Amino acid sequence: MINFLTEPDHSFRPERETSEAIRVIRPLLILFMMLAHVYALDSARILASALPMSFENWFTVYLKSVLAKTGVPLLSLISGYLAVYSLRRYGYLKLLARKTRRLIWPMIWANLLFILLVTYPGQAADSAYRSDLSIYPFDLYGWFQATFAFYRLPANQPMFFLKDLFTCFLLLPLLVGVARIRYLNLLVIPWMAWKCVYLKTALIFHIYPVWFLRFDIVFAFYLGILLFVHSKDLKIESRSLRLASMALFPLAGGMTAIFYVGFSQADQRDFFLWLDFAVKVISVLGCVSIMSWLVTSPGVVSRFLTWLSPYSYSMFLIHA
Repeated sequence: MINFLTEPDHSFRPERETSEAIRVIRPLLILFMMLAHVYALDSARILASALPMSFENWFTVYLKSVLAKTGVPLLSLISGYLAVYSLRRYGYLKLLARKTRRLIWPMIWANLLFILLVTYPGQAADSAYRSDLSIYPFDLYGWFQATFAFYRLPANQPMFFLKDLFTCFLLLPLLVGVARIRYLNLLVIPWMAWKCVYLKTALIFHIYPVWFLRFDIVFAFYLGILLFVHSKDLKIESRSLRLASMALFPLAGGMTAIFYVGFSQADQRDFFLWLDFAVKVISVLGCVSIMSWLVTSPGVVSRFLTWLSPYSYSMFLIHA
């Protein structure tokens, strides 16, 4: 692990089909993430209390509170998987420099642009708009929080993902070192899963930047590291397992949406916390199966997603 801090290592590379599968699935995951920020779909109202079951309520929750949760965990897992290769190829310091350009700089300009166009005039017109941020009248600390996700959701809220992901790269040598200790993971994985459900903010100490708006990001990132370190391919070879996972994904999501609509989360808090976690796990397995199928059985959909893939990051940055 120490060599990663000083000397690049070019000896490991993801398999070609795995790289192609990642390229195919990336834009689909970004589109799923964007569903969470379609404000015309008012899932918050439905989730706040038990409502009568209707197709409109069920479909709104399915899109925004089930399918939309797919993108972040799998993108984080893919990032962790590729991070080990990048660490060996570039070394730690060069990798951080690359990720600063790739993650932090886009986060800064995307948030500042959003402050100028939306948050500042929004607060000027209504002080209740994003009352968690102090933007108007001008407040330097408030602008700093809104730009860098400093203990707050940033001005352009989806950009929190870039801050949390960059923190994962800061911790990369530590995470790789722990992942190498095979039997230690019998404790680490349950601990991280528990933190995803109940203690979502801090890795160990509640100190920025090791303060996560969503801890499932670092957990999925760590699982990606585990797969690479222990030479596991990020692709499902078994055709029957792929089909089973692909069938389970929409079925489990549909059943979950029924629970979300018909039951009050306020009355069953622990149950719904674990249900959210289960949805993310099943969605990751389902989407890994989808990307494995797309790369082994190429067609119109896979060709379209491959064409769209170079634009997926830009789609993420400009959506608000």
